[in-house]
Amino acid sequence: MSPRIAVVGCGTHATNNIHPCLAYADCVLDAVCDLDRGFAERNARIHGASAIYTDYRAMLDERKPDGVIVVGPAAIHHKIGMEVLSRGIPLYVEKPTAPTYAQARELVRTARDHGTFLMTGYMKRFGAPYAYARELIRSGEFVPRMGLVKYGHWGSGDLADMLLVMSVHAIDLAIALFGRPIGVDARSVNGRGRWSVALVLRYADDRMVQLTLDSAQPRIQERVEISGTMGNDNALLIVDNVQQLELHRQGDNGIDVLAPTMAEIRPRLALGDIQVWRPDFAIPNMGQSRHFFQGFVGAVREFVDSVRDRRDPWPCPEEALWAMEIVDAVTRRPNGSTEFTEAPAARAAAG
Repeated sequence: MSPRIAVVGCGTHATNNIHPCLAYADCVLDAVCDLDRGFAERNARIHGASAIYTDYRAMLDERKPDGVIVVGPAAIHHKIGMEVLSRGIPLYVEKPTAPTYAQARELVRTARDHGTFLMTGYMKRFGAPYAYARELIRSGEFVPRMGLVKYGHWGSGDLADMLLVMSVHAIDLAIALFGRPIGVDARSVNGRGRWSVALVLRYADDRMVQLTLDSAQPRIQERVEISGTMGNDNALLIVDNVQQLELHRQGDNGIDVLAPTMAEIRPRLALGDIQVWRPDFAIPNMGQSRHFFQGFVGAVREFVDSVRDRRDPWPCPEEALWAMEIVDAVTRRPNGSTEFTEAPAARAAAG
């Protein structure tokens, strides 16, 4: 049976990016809730919700949904999330999970204590080009060595706010592709009220990911490069603004072979094995949607499927804390290094 899902929050982000994706998931939109009844009525009308509420407690009491999605400020994620999880109901919250790392850990503990789960909406993990890159890595066909993540967005004068609200996307994406680091090195600069942060995530097998995070951009810009190997060849994966995926494999190195005479030298154009993917917006099918490319559909589907199958989602509650852990470390030491010395399983169990 399709899970009955209730959504708390009918603001701009929820309306543009979460509510529409429920149509692509195997679920029933049972209820919507917002302090502004007009917003709730609008979204219920557009997306076919069975019930409308302005009081989330009344909604939980009366509808008893199978799963709840909460979209709002981080403080709302924590406040409402604690009540949802205390009732044993699976919960999806947008990022950030909570205002602080400690509060995010509290949510995870509450979920585990009540036999349920919490999923944080790190949708970039599910974006079409990133999902393809991750499958290449998971299959062993592409072995990553180094990553470079450039993520820029509009201004924030507060370092914790910048990292939690926006840059956490890039941090979690690095985790999704490379796994959990053993340490982070940070260098942070504030110029004219805008933060620029350079991070290096270090791994036990000598891999590393460099992140350049900048809040002085006029719009969101992102680029990911992953160098590694495919068989005996060097290889490079590039994702540019979620709109283009490139896979480069080593080919002819382009080095000139000494010619007998200068008259025999010719220019050489050496191309390796290069594959390029771009969304084809000229084709009018439903899969050619930014909700798929940006990952919102994948994230919502993963939550709904986890509710239906009674299993942990990806990322599981403990893994969703890893990006928050890095944010907390960098906020505490914006120009320094932090080692994550405990074993991952032990730290996950400790919450």
